[in-house]
Amino acid sequence: MNIKSEIKKNKILSESEKNLINNNRIKEFGKESIIDFKRDYEPNTEWFFVKENNKIVALGCLRPIIIDYLNKKHKIMGICSIISIEKGKGYGRKLIESMIDYLKKKGKTGLGFTNQTEFFKKAGLKTERDFIKRFVYKDSATKKETIDNEGDGIYYEGKEDFIKKVLSTQSMVFIEIIHW
Repeated sequence: MNIKSEIKKNKILSESEKNLINNNRIKEFGKESIIDFKRDYEPNTEWFFVKENNKIVALGCLRPIIIDYLNKKHKIMGICSIISIEKGKGYGRKLIESMIDYLKKKGKTGLGFTNQTEFFKKAGLKTERDFIKRFVYKDSATKKETIDNEGDGIYYEGKEDFIKKVLSTQSMVFIEIIHW
């Protein structure tokens, strides 16, 4: 078995990689999950591909997120678009392990939200039940605030201890991206 991970910036994805991502997002999350790579993701978003014999078998990304917590800006990486194309073979775990290794090397916090908490916990991420309820999306144009009430937090704690700080208070966290 020849399994390896590859990381590519959003700005250099090929059309076939973009199509593969969107086709698998549709299968996993529904038609409304199609993304426009230039509009919906930052150029420096890091896409992770797990390949077996050069065939992509799992994918996901870490995107730069700026969070406002206690009137201070924090730069973290949003864990998103986690898809195991071939399920039950350990590819998803390999994907998460690659992301954790990347976050460790960079000293960054990675944070995502899910209803598949047990998988991510087994793959090596820490979890916090109903953590999404602490995050408020604030639309920069309308100033309207939205809270998503369903989802556990999955995370890797970076050197800045951002998650530890959030968990030490009951204060809300403000985000500029509603779903990452």
